[in-house]
Amino acid sequence: MRGRPALITLAGLAVLLAVPQTAQAGGGIKVGWYSQQVRPSRAAAGARIHVSAARPTQTGDRGATSGTQAVVVTVKTQGGAASNLPPPFPALSTSSPILKDRHPGGPGSFWYADAAGHACQYVPNSVSPCFTLVGPGSNSAGQVSPSTVAQSLARRVELAPGEIKTSPARSGLTGAQSWFWLDPAPTRQSLSISLAGETVNVTADPTVDWRFGDGGSLDGGPGVPYQADAPLSDAITHVYDTRCLPGDQGHDPYVLASCGQDGYSVEALVIWRISYSAAGPVVGSGVLPARTTETSASYPVSESRAFLVSGGGE
Repeated sequence: MRGRPALITLAGLAVLLAVPQTAQAGGGIKVGWYSQQVRPSRAAAGARIHVSAARPTQTGDRGATSGTQAVVVTVKTQGGAASNLPPPFPALSTSSPILKDRHPGGPGSFWYADAAGHACQYVPNSVSPCFTLVGPGSNSAGQVSPSTVAQSLARRVELAPGEIKTSPARSGLTGAQSWFWLDPAPTRQSLSISLAGETVNVTADPTVDWRFGDGGSLDGGPGVPYQADAPLSDAITHVYDTRCLPGDQGHDPYVLASCGQDGYSVEALVIWRISYSAAGPVVGSGVLPARTTETSASYPVSESRAFLVSGGGE
C-alpha cells in the first residue's frame, strides 16, 4: 500500500472508519476526513488514515521504534454527483395510492404538475416535495388545474361580517325609521398564488341579507352610519309597527311571537359570492360555492302613546 493511494467506495470507507482506534499496545490508528465541492454539480469526500505500530525489539531493549503508514481514501462519484446524495426528484409509481388522494398533505393541499412534468404537492405554509412519475402513464402528467387551486385558496380567504350598529342606539321607536349598519363594513376580499407558472386569483364579494326580527327583511349592502345628509341609496332602514321591550313577552298580549326577552333579534347574513381567474399556461375563470358569515344583535323597540286629556272649562 505504501507509495500510492488506494481507491475505495463509500462502503469501504465505512469499514475503515469502524476500525478500532488502537491496533495494539503502543500503536494506534488516527483517522481524519474531509469533504469539499469540486464543481457546482460535483462533490468529493475522503479520509486520511495514519497508522502507527510498535515494532518488536531485542531482549533487554527498553525502547521501541515505530513506523507510520498513510492511506488516502477517495470517494468515487456517479453521474457527476456524490453517490450518497439523494436524487432531487425521487421516483414515484403511477400506481401509488397517494396519487389518488386529492389532499395528500392534509386540508388545503393538492397535486399539481410543474413545468418539467414532475408530480408535486402543494401544502399551505410548507415546502412540499416533487416526484418523478414512473410506470404506465408517466408522461401524461397534466398542467395545474386552476379550479383545484382556487378551491384551496377560497378556504384560506378570511371573511368577517362585522358588528351590527344601530341608530337610535339603545332602542327604536315604532313608526320611526331605525338605521342599521355593519362595523367594520365587509368589503371585497382577494387572494392570489402562483404555481408552476400559473397565477390564480380568488375574489369574494359580499352582499347582506338583513332580518329585523319582526318578519321584515332586506337584501342590500352593509349600510352606512346615520347622518342627516347620508344618501338613502346606501342606508339600511326599517320601520317597526309593534313594540318589543324586555319583559314584554308573556306579559303583553299585543307583542309579536318573535319578540325576544331583550327585544327583536336583528340578524345580518353576509353572503360571499366567490369567483376566480387564472393566467399562464391555462387561462380560465369560474365561480365557486358561496360562503356565509353572520352576526346578530338584540334591538328593543319602544312606542309613544297618545292620550286624550279633557280640557278644563269655565
